[in-house]
Amino acid sequence: MGRNTHDKVIGFGEENWHYGERHVGVLSTTLPEDADPRITVNRDIDSLVADLDKRGSEHVYPDGGRLVQSFIHAGRVDRFVISVAPVLNGAGHRLFGELVQDVPLRLDSVADIGGFAQLRYTVEK
Repeated sequence: MGRNTHDKVIGFGEENWHYGERHVGVLSTTLPEDADPRITVNRDIDSLVADLDKRGSEHVYPDGGRLVQSFIHAGRVDRFVISVAPVLNGAGHRLFGELVQDVPLRLDSVADIGGFAQLRYTVEK
């Protein structure tokens, strides 16, 4: 996750840490490396990806708009699972930011998940 997402999750309280024993990497240039024993802090996308590869990670869920953008720019996204909330936001950050080029997607499935629309896409290379 990115630093902003990390700070938001920590703000929910210890009892709301939903990651269990899963490895959590945080991409941040300012968070101290020993900030939390449950996380690994990486300073740039290349070291984060190298750490994930070293751990043998097969399925990674980047959480946070800017982190998702970093993975897209690095060409490290194979699939998207996008959940659409039944709320129209009046402001906020664009999830994918500015993209250098289009990213063609193939729709794999659509599901109703408790009022949310969940869209699953494969990135076509």
